[in-house]
Amino acid sequence: MRLSALIATTALGLLACAQSPPQPTTARAIAVTANPDATQAAMRMLDQGGSAVDAAVAAQMVLGLVEPQSSGIGGGALAMHWDAARRQLSSYDGLAAAPARVTAALGIDADGRKLDALSVRRGGRSVGVPGALGLLEALHQQHGRLAWAALFKPAIDLAEAGFAMPRYLHAVLAAPNAAAEHPELRALYFDADGLVLPVGKRIKNPAYAQTLRSVAALGVQGWLRGGAARDIAAAAQRGALPSFMTEADVLAHRTQPREPLCGPFLRYRVCAMGPASFGGVAVLQMLQMLQPAASSASAAAAALDFDDAEFVHRYVEAGRLAQADRLRFVGDPDSVPVPTAQLLAPAYLQQRAALINPARAMPEARAGDLAVAPVAPRAAAQNVGEHADVTSQITIVDAAGNALAITTTINLNFGSRLMVGGFVLNNALTNFADSAVPGPARANQMAPNKRPVTSMAPIIVFDPSGEPVVVGGSAGGGQIVDYIAQSLLEMLAAQRTPAQALARGHVSTANAGVVQLEAGTAAALHAPALRDKGHKVEVSDMKSGLAFVKRDGARWIGAADPRRDGTSLGR
Repeated sequence: MRLSALIATTALGLLACAQSPPQPTTARAIAVTANPDATQAAMRMLDQGGSAVDAAVAAQMVLGLVEPQSSGIGGGALAMHWDAARRQLSSYDGLAAAPARVTAALGIDADGRKLDALSVRRGGRSVGVPGALGLLEALHQQHGRLAWAALFKPAIDLAEAGFAMPRYLHAVLAAPNAAAEHPELRALYFDADGLVLPVGKRIKNPAYAQTLRSVAALGVQGWLRGGAARDIAAAAQRGALPSFMTEADVLAHRTQPREPLCGPFLRYRVCAMGPASFGGVAVLQMLQMLQPAASSASAAAAALDFDDAEFVHRYVEAGRLAQADRLRFVGDPDSVPVPTAQLLAPAYLQQRAALINPARAMPEARAGDLAVAPVAPRAAAQNVGEHADVTSQITIVDAAGNALAITTTINLNFGSRLMVGGFVLNNALTNFADSAVPGPARANQMAPNKRPVTSMAPIIVFDPSGEPVVVGGSAGGGQIVDYIAQSLLEMLAAQRTPAQALARGHVSTANAGVVQLEAGTAAALHAPALRDKGHKVEVSDMKSGLAFVKRDGARWIGAADPRRDGTSLGR
């Protein structure tokens, strides 16, 4: 079954009515972030001769102010960096981690008592040891050009002078009971009657400005040792259940270099973040399972067409198989063996792809048979986010050709809902497996100092000459894998621009057993065909946060996701 061009165009028009179309940018140096103020801050650094890393640090400091529901210095981050001069690709893991003292699972107390799930999803017990700032400092030490302190000025100025309430932040806080659910945020974002401040209202955050002044002057460790580590640990004692985190845990966190994962797709080499990101593994698996046998570019594009319900079915099944594998095998590589080479081996992925029946959905997508231990034979999915408003994406290429994709998060919307020093603390420990099981430990079971898995997957794609051709990633919780995989298929196979790719309706298999289709788009029109093949289908809003750039000769074309406040700018 194939949708007509007329129907597809009509459905895409519904998306355009719901939000502003993505604004493409063509430039030699380019920045795409989730908020106009953050993009402007990044461009200020690039205009001053700064590197992609310098621009990203400035952008993240602003995002922590204007998009605090999604990311900030109280959370964690992953980064992929291309050093053009050295022709070197590197990746960095600054995910929030479990403290040295934890229980077998977030839902189990120190005495073995099972805890109410709602009581631990927010508040101190859910807070992981923050790692975003350490990652940014490590990147800057290796790849920065401007002085560290100079990178904080845009955010400090905005925090002191005030910023206009963004449309997206307002929409998140306009939810019913938001003021009651976010007591520590009330003074900043709500009026005396508990109503969220209107879009455009000037908001100041002097506490955040003071925090940034300290980090700028002292560096991350100097700031932490000067009292911030103590304050973070103390703040994590608030909420329904106190954290086991100590000041020593906060001081001990370090950014971990990780080996990037790369795999072939068409004529490209796609490189993604490795574990503890399951997102990188899953994206690479999906692309290779869907790799067409067609030799020509036009034939490949025809075989990978999201207007074709038959292809969407294959895409969904590949996603289900990738999700099954990541649930069983992917965890923190410093704590458990992760068979990444086996999971990405061409022969293995050919076997997995052969399981896809073009006529019928699999009754159950099961993990592959790999000789690794110890893992439980099956594992339940960790939380993929009760809100879609999670995580921020920063994508930058500087004038020297250095490329950077950073995905940064405080996990669920407003993380733990605890604030300290003007910033929000994460609730990353909800990303561990939901409960402990007897027998061998599951790959993503909580353990001391361990980092929970994440869907975040910053990406850099290389052409046959070894030059970066696509850079980016996405926000959006557990659906990040599909947002990225679909965007790459659109840009690499169908040769769409980032703006065109990001406007396409989403398809996701992140919620176990249910195929999600984005409401108001052409994707939603596939629901009957997918149900006929045995899929359970849900049509709903899907608030991705994509930010991609694509090379066009000597210049770059960039676009931010039209579903959020993001923008792209370039010179």
